[in-house]
Amino acid sequence: MSKLADHIVKKIKDAFKETGSIRKTAVLLKVSRNAVRRALRSTPSAPAGKTSRPSKLDPYKAKISYLVREKDLSAVRILEEIQPLGYSGGYTILKDYIRSVRIRKTRGPTAPIDHPVGFEAQMDWSPHMVTIGGREVIVHTGSIILCFSRWLHVRFFTDETLESVIALHKEAFERIQGVPSTITYDNMTTVGRHVGPADVWINPRFKAFADTYDFKIIILAPGAKDRHGMVERPFHYIENNCLKGHEFRDFEHLQAHGKWWLDNRANVRVHGTLRERPMDRLRREHPFLKPLPGLRFENYREVQRVVHRDFCVAIDTNRYSVHPDLIGMEAKVRRYPDRLEIWVDDRHAASHVYKQSRFDRSVLPEHEQAYRGYSFQTELMKNAFLRLGGEASLLLGLLRRFAHRVEFHQHPAFAVFDASDHHRLHVVPAVRDDAVGRDHFPQRDGAGAERE
Repeated sequence: MSKLADHIVKKIKDAFKETGSIRKTAVLLKVSRNAVRRALRSTPSAPAGKTSRPSKLDPYKAKISYLVREKDLSAVRILEEIQPLGYSGGYTILKDYIRSVRIRKTRGPTAPIDHPVGFEAQMDWSPHMVTIGGREVIVHTGSIILCFSRWLHVRFFTDETLESVIALHKEAFERIQGVPSTITYDNMTTVGRHVGPADVWINPRFKAFADTYDFKIIILAPGAKDRHGMVERPFHYIENNCLKGHEFRDFEHLQAHGKWWLDNRANVRVHGTLRERPMDRLRREHPFLKPLPGLRFENYREVQRVVHRDFCVAIDTNRYSVHPDLIGMEAKVRRYPDRLEIWVDDRHAASHVYKQSRFDRSVLPEHEQAYRGYSFQTELMKNAFLRLGGEASLLLGLLRRFAHRVEFHQHPAFAVFDASDHHRLHVVPAVRDDAVGRDHFPQRDGAGAERE
């Protein structure tokens, strides 16, 4: 029985992988089925004078295959996982082996886009599933990338509100100590959106923020995916190299890990396309960025509230005072990081230091003082004056005279409005002569009946 040549054995094995059948392989290659069986049982012969050496990857191939097929980790993340296990080999042989076991998806060609230095940045969102405190939760990853240098900034949020968008920008600008000329966005209500073929709406609050930092807002037309690929492609990199395979104690731990990953991985690696480190290119780009403004934009969250009968509005379980005259009115509350402002009818009503505690009450001294001279009985008496016609102004003077002692006079004063015409005719001249006293008020007995 003649021995099959190595190239024939390889050819039979390759065909068998395609057909999965000995008979079909024999028919395809026009060889006997016994030849196919011998080829499948054979092992390739080593070249003369050479013996195969064990690879440093051999003890870890099972672990690597698991991390590739089950966890879908990148080569960088797999290297981080197997090095503590004792792997001492290099990154290149690991990457080559991973290519042989990973199924790669093909992508179509895209035309390159030229980005002038310091001119453009791109911003976008992406949800990611992470493990925090032993529970899987969805976080919203905000990302800004400088198109020339590929310098990347990432921060994680629990939402995608306007406050989160502005916080992401401010942190990125502070880190690079500069501002690009333009920033591009997909359609999002927090920034802007296309509302017609040639009509773009820009969120007024975000427009004020952009004007403060002097950058132009560009809202990309729907469907322009390739135009925004520079910020969208790194989300896969963030998921597989920063987040996947990690567990975090709390949200602060996640944020700290993200900053460490940016400073020690993402922005100091050699970029695969540019063959330079983003941090090195940022140094060349920095002179072309616009300087930060002298006065920073103050970001706030605005909510609607109603002033309650305790002349306060409720924010995050705490209560903050306004003037008692505003009870029952609708108010806009602007929540800043360290304080809040209360606006009624587009007028500033009060400012308070934001309380970090819960179920607390903040009352300004001027509001407390106004409330001490204010009561709901006072409001009832004012309304009753309207029923007195020409006598109203005189009795209103009476109320003002004893306003500081309203708790003493309020019951007798109310009696004026319920009294007979005899009592009213008796009180009004005394008010006119500025000689009114407690004796001029009708008195009530213990049962509430009027006494003469």
